[in-house]
Amino acid sequence: MRKALSTCKRLRKELDKKQALLAHFEDEDRAAFQRWLNSTHGVLLTQVRELREEVSAHQFILHHLSHCAYYSFEDVPKLYQELFQLKKKGMLYSYVPPQSKPEAEDADEEDWDDVFDDDEDWSDDFYDQSYGEARSEQGQSEGAEQVASARKAANNVRLKSCYRQLAKRLHPDHSELEEAIREKRWHEIQEAYHNNDLEGLLRVEAVCDMDDEGLSVKLGLARLRDLAAYQKSHLLPIRDALRSAKKDIAFDFSNKGPTSQLEYEIAGGLKFESIDLKATVADLLRAAKAIRNEVEAELRESEIRAARAAQRQQRSKTTHSGPSHGGKQAAKPRSCAEVDAEQMTFF
Repeated sequence: MRKALSTCKRLRKELDKKQALLAHFEDEDRAAFQRWLNSTHGVLLTQVRELREEVSAHQFILHHLSHCAYYSFEDVPKLYQELFQLKKKGMLYSYVPPQSKPEAEDADEEDWDDVFDDDEDWSDDFYDQSYGEARSEQGQSEGAEQVASARKAANNVRLKSCYRQLAKRLHPDHSELEEAIREKRWHEIQEAYHNNDLEGLLRVEAVCDMDDEGLSVKLGLARLRDLAAYQKSHLLPIRDALRSAKKDIAFDFSNKGPTSQLEYEIAGGLKFESIDLKATVADLLRAAKAIRNEVEAELRESEIRAARAAQRQQRSKTTHSGPSHGGKQAAKPRSCAEVDAEQMTFF
Protein backbone atom coordinates (compact mmCIF):
# COMPACT_ATOMS: atom_id res chain seq x y z
CA MET A 1 0.00 0.00 0.00
CA ARG A 2 2.75 2.46 0.94
CA LYS A 3 4.76 1.54 -2.14
CA ALA A 4 1.75 2.26 -4.36
CA LEU A 5 1.23 5.57 -2.55
CA SER A 6 4.89 6.51 -3.04
CA THR A 7 4.68 5.66 -6.75
CA CYS A 8 1.61 7.86 -7.15
CA LYS A 9 3.28 10.79 -5.41
CA ARG A 10 6.42 10.46 -7.56
CA LEU A 11 4.42 10.29 -10.79
CA ARG A 12 2.26 13.22 -9.70
CA LYS A 13 5.31 15.35 -8.93
CA GLU A 14 6.95 14.54 -12.27
CA LEU A 15 3.70 15.20 -14.11
CA ASP A 16 3.26 18.62 -12.50
CA LYS A 17 6.88 19.60 -13.20
CA LYS A 18 6.82 18.63 -16.88
CA GLN A 19 3.43 20.25 -17.40
CA ALA A 20 4.80 23.49 -15.97
CA LEU A 21 7.85 23.36 -18.28
CA LEU A 22 5.69 22.67 -21.31
CA ALA A 23 3.25 25.46 -20.41
CA HIS A 24 6.17 27.91 -19.95
CA PHE A 25 7.50 26.98 -23.38
CA GLU A 26 4.13 27.46 -25.07
CA ASP A 27 3.17 30.68 -23.28
CA GLU A 28 6.48 32.47 -22.65
CA ASP A 29 9.27 31.15 -24.86
CA ARG A 30 7.32 31.06 -28.12
CA ALA A 31 5.85 34.51 -27.59
CA ALA A 32 9.26 36.04 -26.76
CA PHE A 33 10.90 34.39 -29.76
CA GLN A 34 8.15 35.60 -32.12
CA ARG A 35 8.42 39.17 -30.85
CA TRP A 36 12.19 39.18 -31.38
CA LEU A 37 11.84 37.61 -34.84
CA ASN A 38 9.29 40.17 -36.02
CA SER A 39 11.29 43.12 -34.75
CA THR A 40 14.65 41.94 -36.12
CA HIS A 41 13.77 40.23 -39.43
CA GLY A 42 10.38 41.69 -40.25
CA VAL A 43 11.34 42.66 -43.83
CA LEU A 44 12.67 39.21 -44.70
CA LEU A 45 9.65 37.54 -43.11
CA THR A 46 7.30 39.66 -45.22
CA GLN A 47 9.24 38.84 -48.37
CA VAL A 48 9.21 35.12 -47.63
CA ARG A 49 5.49 35.17 -46.89
CA GLU A 50 4.73 36.96 -50.17
CA LEU A 51 6.92 34.53 -52.12
CA ARG A 52 5.13 31.56 -50.55
CA GLU A 53 1.80 33.03 -51.67
CA GLU A 54 3.27 33.54 -55.15
CA VAL A 55 4.38 29.89 -55.30
CA SER A 56 0.91 28.73 -54.27
CA ALA A 57 -0.70 30.92 -56.94
CA HIS A 58 1.55 29.61 -59.73
CA GLN A 59 1.00 26.03 -58.59
CA PHE A 60 -2.74 26.68 -58.83
CA ILE A 61 -2.35 28.06 -62.36
CA LEU A 62 -0.11 25.21 -63.51
CA HIS A 63 -2.51 22.61 -62.13
CA HIS A 64 -5.49 23.99 -64.04
CA LEU A 65 -3.48 24.49 -67.23
CA SER A 66 -2.30 20.88 -67.13
CA HIS A 67 -5.85 19.68 -66.53
CA CYS A 68 -7.15 21.79 -69.41
CA ALA A 69 -4.38 20.58 -71.74
CA TYR A 70 -5.44 17.00 -71.05
CA TYR A 71 -9.21 17.40 -71.40
CA SER A 72 -9.71 20.49 -73.60
CA PHE A 73 -6.52 21.09 -75.57
CA GLU A 74 -7.65 24.07 -77.66
CA ASP A 75 -8.84 26.11 -74.62
CA VAL A 76 -5.39 26.40 -73.02
CA PRO A 77 -4.38 29.85 -74.45
CA LYS A 78 -7.68 31.38 -73.39
CA LEU A 79 -7.43 29.84 -69.90
CA TYR A 80 -3.81 31.03 -69.54
CA GLN A 81 -4.85 34.61 -70.20
CA GLU A 82 -7.88 34.35 -67.91
CA LEU A 83 -5.94 32.94 -64.95
CA PHE A 84 -3.20 35.55 -65.08
CA GLN A 85 -5.77 38.33 -65.34
CA LEU A 86 -7.51 36.99 -62.24
CA LYS A 87 -4.16 36.78 -60.45
CA LYS A 88 -3.41 40.40 -61.33
CA LYS A 89 -6.78 41.45 -59.88
CA GLY A 90 -6.22 39.38 -56.72
CA MET A 91 -9.13 37.06 -57.57
CA LEU A 92 -7.24 33.98 -58.72
CA TYR A 93 -8.84 31.53 -56.32
CA SER A 94 -12.33 32.58 -57.43
CA TYR A 95 -11.78 30.60 -60.63
CA VAL A 96 -14.00 27.52 -60.88
CA PRO A 97 -13.19 24.99 -63.62
CA PRO A 98 -16.05 23.86 -65.85
CA GLN A 99 -17.71 20.61 -64.93
CA SER A 100 -16.62 17.66 -67.04
CA LYS A 101 -19.32 15.51 -68.57
CA PRO A 102 -19.76 12.12 -66.88
CA GLU A 103 -18.73 9.17 -68.93
CA ALA A 104 -21.50 7.08 -70.42
CA GLU A 105 -22.15 3.86 -68.61
CA ASP A 106 -21.78 0.56 -70.35
CA ALA A 107 -25.04 -0.43 -72.03
CA ASP A 108 -24.43 -4.10 -71.31
CA GLU A 109 -23.94 -3.63 -67.57
CA GLU A 110 -27.52 -4.55 -66.67
CA ASP A 111 -27.31 -7.72 -68.79
CA TRP A 112 -24.18 -8.80 -66.97
CA ASP A 113 -25.90 -8.12 -63.64
CA ASP A 114 -28.69 -10.50 -64.62
CA VAL A 115 -26.16 -13.18 -65.53
CA PHE A 116 -24.34 -12.83 -62.20
CA ASP A 117 -27.66 -12.94 -60.32
CA ASP A 118 -28.35 -16.33 -61.89
CA ASP A 119 -24.87 -17.48 -60.92
CA GLU A 120 -25.45 -16.38 -57.34
CA ASP A 121 -28.65 -18.43 -57.14
CA TRP A 122 -26.79 -21.49 -58.43
CA SER A 123 -23.92 -20.96 -55.98
CA ASP A 124 -26.35 -20.70 -53.04
CA ASP A 125 -27.93 -24.05 -53.93
CA PHE A 126 -24.50 -25.65 -54.29
CA TYR A 127 -23.43 -24.29 -50.90
CA ASP A 128 -26.55 -25.62 -49.19
CA GLN A 129 -25.97 -29.10 -50.61
CA SER A 130 -22.23 -29.23 -49.89
CA TYR A 131 -21.96 -27.60 -46.50
CA GLY A 132 -25.21 -28.50 -44.84
CA GLU A 133 -23.41 -30.74 -42.37
CA ALA A 134 -21.01 -27.97 -41.36
CA ARG A 135 -23.92 -25.86 -40.19
CA SER A 136 -24.85 -28.42 -37.57
CA GLU A 137 -21.34 -28.22 -36.13
CA GLN A 138 -21.71 -24.50 -35.71
CA GLY A 139 -24.49 -25.04 -33.23
CA GLN A 140 -21.99 -26.42 -30.75
CA SER A 141 -20.18 -23.11 -30.60
CA GLU A 142 -23.34 -21.11 -30.00
CA GLY A 143 -23.17 -21.84 -26.29
CA ALA A 144 -19.73 -20.27 -25.97
CA GLU A 145 -20.90 -17.27 -27.94
CA GLN A 146 -23.86 -16.82 -25.62
CA VAL A 147 -21.55 -16.84 -22.58
CA ALA A 148 -19.29 -14.24 -24.18
CA SER A 149 -22.34 -12.15 -25.07
CA ALA A 150 -23.54 -12.28 -21.45
CA ARG A 151 -20.15 -11.12 -20.20
CA LYS A 152 -20.13 -8.30 -22.71
CA ALA A 153 -23.59 -7.22 -21.59
CA ALA A 154 -22.45 -7.18 -17.94
CA ASN A 155 -19.43 -5.06 -18.84
CA ASN A 156 -21.67 -2.67 -20.76
CA VAL A 157 -23.91 -2.25 -17.72
CA ARG A 158 -20.90 -1.47 -15.52
CA LEU A 159 -19.50 0.87 -18.18
CA LYS A 160 -22.75 2.85 -18.38
CA SER A 161 -23.07 3.02 -14.60
CA CYS A 162 -19.51 4.32 -14.17
CA TYR A 163 -19.97 6.82 -16.99
CA ARG A 164 -23.18 8.23 -15.49
CA GLN A 165 -21.57 8.66 -12.06
CA LEU A 166 -18.56 10.46 -13.53
CA ALA A 167 -20.73 12.66 -15.75
CA LYS A 168 -22.68 13.71 -12.65
CA ARG A 169 -19.51 14.37 -10.62
CA LEU A 170 -17.97 16.47 -13.40
CA HIS A 171 -21.10 18.54 -13.97
CA PRO A 172 -20.46 22.26 -13.23
CA ASP A 173 -23.17 22.22 -10.54
CA HIS A 174 -21.49 19.38 -8.63
CA SER A 175 -17.77 19.97 -9.25
CA GLU A 176 -15.45 22.61 -7.77
CA LEU A 177 -12.60 21.89 -10.19
CA GLU A 178 -11.18 24.52 -12.49
CA GLU A 179 -12.97 24.78 -15.79
CA ALA A 180 -9.95 23.67 -17.86
CA ILE A 181 -9.37 20.56 -15.70
CA ARG A 182 -13.07 19.70 -15.65
CA GLU A 183 -13.36 19.98 -19.45
CA LYS A 184 -10.24 17.84 -19.91
CA ARG A 185 -11.62 15.05 -17.75
CA TRP A 186 -15.01 15.38 -19.40
CA HIS A 187 -13.41 14.73 -22.79
CA GLU A 188 -11.50 11.80 -21.29
CA ILE A 189 -14.65 10.05 -20.06
CA GLN A 190 -16.39 10.74 -23.38
CA GLU A 191 -13.52 9.13 -25.29
CA ALA A 192 -13.34 6.16 -22.91
CA TYR A 193 -17.10 5.58 -23.10
CA HIS A 194 -17.05 5.81 -26.90
CA ASN A 195 -14.25 3.20 -27.05
CA ASN A 196 -15.89 0.94 -24.41
CA ASP A 197 -12.81 1.46 -22.23
CA LEU A 198 -13.94 0.59 -18.70
CA GLU A 199 -10.39 0.79 -17.32
CA GLY A 200 -10.07 4.34 -18.65
CA LEU A 201 -13.26 5.35 -16.81
CA LEU A 202 -12.00 3.76 -13.60
CA ARG A 203 -8.75 5.72 -13.85
CA VAL A 204 -10.62 9.00 -14.17
CA GLU A 205 -12.80 7.97 -11.24
CA ALA A 206 -9.66 7.36 -9.16
CA VAL A 207 -8.40 10.85 -9.97
CA CYS A 208 -11.74 12.34 -8.96
CA ASP A 209 -11.57 10.43 -5.65
CA MET A 210 -8.07 11.81 -5.09
CA ASP A 211 -9.35 15.36 -5.68
CA ASP A 212 -12.12 14.81 -3.12
CA GLU A 213 -10.23 12.88 -0.42
CA GLY A 214 -6.57 13.71 -1.10
CA LEU A 215 -3.70 11.41 -1.99
CA SER A 216 -3.50 8.96 0.92
CA VAL A 217 -3.81 5.29 1.78
CA LYS A 218 -7.51 5.86 2.45
CA LEU A 219 -8.09 5.53 -1.27
CA GLY A 220 -7.22 1.85 -1.14
CA LEU A 221 -4.82 -0.22 -3.21
CA ALA A 222 -7.11 -0.58 -6.23
CA ARG A 223 -7.71 3.18 -6.45
CA LEU A 224 -3.98 3.92 -6.05
CA ARG A 225 -3.15 1.54 -8.88
CA ASP A 226 -5.79 3.12 -11.12
CA LEU A 227 -4.42 6.54 -10.20
CA ALA A 228 -0.85 5.49 -11.06
CA ALA A 229 -2.02 4.09 -14.41
CA TYR A 230 -3.87 7.36 -15.13
CA GLN A 231 -0.81 9.45 -14.36
CA LYS A 232 1.43 7.22 -16.50
CA SER A 233 -0.95 7.49 -19.45
CA HIS A 234 -0.77 11.30 -19.20
CA LEU A 235 2.94 11.41 -18.47
CA LEU A 236 4.08 9.55 -21.60
CA PRO A 237 2.73 12.07 -24.18
CA ILE A 238 3.95 14.98 -22.04
CA ARG A 239 7.45 13.49 -22.00
CA ASP A 240 7.40 13.18 -25.80
CA ALA A 241 6.09 16.73 -26.19
CA LEU A 242 8.73 18.13 -23.86
CA ARG A 243 11.45 16.18 -25.67
CA SER A 244 10.38 17.75 -28.95
CA ALA A 245 10.10 21.19 -27.34
CA LYS A 246 13.70 21.06 -26.16
CA LYS A 247 14.79 20.63 -29.79
CA ASP A 248 12.83 23.74 -30.79
CA ILE A 249 14.84 26.89 -31.47
CA ALA A 250 12.56 28.90 -29.17
CA PHE A 251 12.95 26.67 -26.08
CA ASP A 252 14.01 28.69 -23.02
CA PHE A 253 14.28 31.82 -25.22
CA SER A 254 12.58 33.99 -22.60
CA ASN A 255 15.48 33.28 -20.19
CA LYS A 256 18.52 33.08 -22.51
CA GLY A 257 17.54 35.59 -25.20
CA PRO A 258 18.99 35.67 -28.73
CA THR A 259 22.59 34.62 -29.33
CA SER A 260 24.87 35.55 -32.22
CA GLN A 261 24.72 32.00 -33.53
CA LEU A 262 20.92 32.04 -33.45
CA GLU A 263 20.72 35.36 -35.28
CA TYR A 264 23.15 34.12 -37.94
CA GLU A 265 21.14 30.92 -38.48
CA ILE A 266 17.81 32.76 -38.70
CA ALA A 267 19.06 35.40 -41.15
CA GLY A 268 20.81 32.82 -43.32
CA GLY A 269 17.79 30.53 -43.33
CA LEU A 270 15.41 33.29 -44.38
CA LYS A 271 17.71 34.48 -47.19
CA PHE A 272 18.19 30.94 -48.49
CA GLU A 273 14.43 30.30 -48.42
CA SER A 274 13.81 33.56 -50.27
CA ILE A 275 16.24 32.59 -53.04
CA ASP A 276 14.75 29.10 -53.28
CA LEU A 277 11.20 30.46 -53.49
CA LYS A 278 12.15 32.89 -56.26
CA ALA A 279 13.65 30.04 -58.27
CA THR A 280 10.51 27.99 -57.71
CA VAL A 281 8.28 30.83 -58.94
CA ALA A 282 10.43 31.19 -62.09
CA ASP A 283 10.25 27.44 -62.77
CA LEU A 284 6.48 27.36 -62.36
CA LEU A 285 6.02 30.38 -64.62
CA ARG A 286 8.31 28.81 -67.23
CA ALA A 287 6.32 25.58 -67.11
CA ALA A 288 3.00 27.41 -67.58
CA LYS A 289 4.37 29.34 -70.56
CA ALA A 290 5.75 26.12 -72.05
CA ILE A 291 2.29 24.51 -71.94
CA ARG A 292 0.70 27.55 -73.59
CA ASN A 293 3.40 27.83 -76.29
CA GLU A 294 3.24 24.13 -77.08
CA VAL A 295 -0.53 24.26 -77.48
CA GLU A 296 -0.39 27.41 -79.63
CA ALA A 297 2.26 25.83 -81.88
CA GLU A 298 0.16 22.71 -82.27
CA LEU A 299 -2.93 24.77 -83.08
CA ARG A 300 -1.00 26.71 -85.74
CA GLU A 301 0.22 23.45 -87.26
CA SER A 302 -3.34 22.15 -87.31
CA GLU A 303 -4.54 25.29 -89.12
CA ILE A 304 -1.75 24.98 -91.71
CA ARG A 305 -2.56 21.32 -92.30
CA ALA A 306 -6.26 22.14 -92.65
CA ALA A 307 -5.50 24.94 -95.16
CA ARG A 308 -3.28 22.66 -97.23
CA ALA A 309 -5.92 19.97 -97.24
CA ALA A 310 -8.51 22.48 -98.45
CA GLN A 311 -6.20 23.64 -101.27
CA ARG A 312 -5.57 20.07 -102.39
CA GLN A 313 -9.28 19.37 -102.40
CA GLN A 314 -9.94 22.49 -104.48
CA ARG A 315 -7.27 21.54 -107.04
CA SER A 316 -8.70 18.04 -107.25
CA LYS A 317 -12.15 19.41 -108.06
CA THR A 318 -10.72 21.70 -110.77
CA THR A 319 -8.80 18.81 -112.39
CA HIS A 320 -11.86 16.55 -112.59
CA SER A 321 -14.03 19.28 -114.17
CA GLY A 322 -11.50 19.71 -117.13
CA PRO A 323 -9.92 22.85 -118.75
CA SER A 324 -12.04 25.50 -120.49
CA HIS A 325 -9.61 26.06 -123.51
CA GLY A 326 -10.14 29.80 -123.68
CA GLY A 327 -13.92 29.65 -123.66
CA LYS A 328 -14.18 27.23 -126.65
CA GLN A 329 -16.34 24.17 -126.37
CA ALA A 330 -14.66 20.79 -126.29
CA ALA A 331 -14.59 18.85 -129.60
CA LYS A 332 -17.27 16.22 -130.06
CA PRO A 333 -16.19 12.64 -130.81
CA ARG A 334 -16.30 11.70 -134.53
CA SER A 335 -18.35 8.86 -135.96
CA CYS A 336 -16.90 5.82 -137.81
CA ALA A 337 -18.26 7.09 -141.18
CA GLU A 338 -16.41 10.36 -140.82
CA VAL A 339 -13.16 8.54 -140.02
CA ASP A 340 -13.56 6.27 -143.14
CA ALA A 341 -14.30 9.23 -145.41
CA GLU A 342 -11.18 10.98 -144.17
CA GLN A 343 -9.04 7.92 -144.87
CA MET A 344 -10.48 7.51 -148.44
CA THR A 345 -9.71 11.15 -149.17
CA PHE A 346 -6.12 10.54 -148.14
CA PHE A 347 -5.69 7.69 -150.64
